[in-house]
Amino acid sequence: MNLTAKENFNSTMSSAHRFTLIFIYSTVLTVGSIGVTLMIGVLKSNLRSWTTVTFFNLILVHVFFLLTIPFRIYYYVAQSWDLHMFFCKVVSSMIHIHMHVVFVIYVIILTVNFAYYFKKVEQIEFYRSLHAVAFSVAIWSVVLIIGPVTLYHYGAHVNETDHKCFNFGEELKKESVLACNIFLSVCTIIVSCIISCVLASVLYIMIKKHGAAAWAHQEFWAQMKNVSLVLIILFCLAPYHLYRLYYLTKHSDLQQDNEVFLAFTAITCFDMMFVFAGKGICHRCGG
Repeated sequence: MNLTAKENFNSTMSSAHRFTLIFIYSTVLTVGSIGVTLMIGVLKSNLRSWTTVTFFNLILVHVFFLLTIPFRIYYYVAQSWDLHMFFCKVVSSMIHIHMHVVFVIYVIILTVNFAYYFKKVEQIEFYRSLHAVAFSVAIWSVVLIIGPVTLYHYGAHVNETDHKCFNFGEELKKESVLACNIFLSVCTIIVSCIISCVLASVLYIMIKKHGAAAWAHQEFWAQMKNVSLVLIILFCLAPYHLYRLYYLTKHSDLQQDNEVFLAFTAITCFDMMFVFAGKGICHRCGG
């Protein structure tokens, strides 16, 4: 297959890939929206807890991403992008921003929880609303700095007359872009492994200390929130980055498959349903 034929093949998405993506994103949009709606009412009850403030920022990340999903579904159904190409770049980059910001927030939550378990820190509360605002500003400042820079360089060689979107694989031919992608994926995989090992150590210590009675201790069940977060990382985020390292070597042939694997990272929007559903759990989060 010559280069032109290969480009035409990759630019036309197969029905199987389209239907899979439509199903995944439709499910994420529905479940994610329900979860976010339920959690907004619960989390606003205690905005001084560091965990609650962190989760509130997590909700904001989910909301911004969920707002872009209808446009993805529209494109996969219509098979044509009739909006401005800059907006395509925004929608396309948002899933990557969402994936990385969610991972960072998960790691922050888990790190502080582990530090608290090992008595390295006391329970953290924002005694003034200014502290909560400063914490949120710090998170979003990073996004607002990196986001515009990414959009400026993202998809610089896309032909707007093709009415195609989410075909930015050619950007990986740039050494700087390729190196950045490899670095992010490797870091995500390494941190995921470290976090998993720490959680396993915590559970092992608790089981060794309490034996079969560990299940009856509130301390053990308090770790279930951490278990849920780590499972989300291991099933939704880490696998994609493992695949992405392979994709980066053959991005011209795996563009469509990459879109499907990338879509699975959006399932992190289910975290509000999986981890924090129910006021009882949320009170423990906020405590």
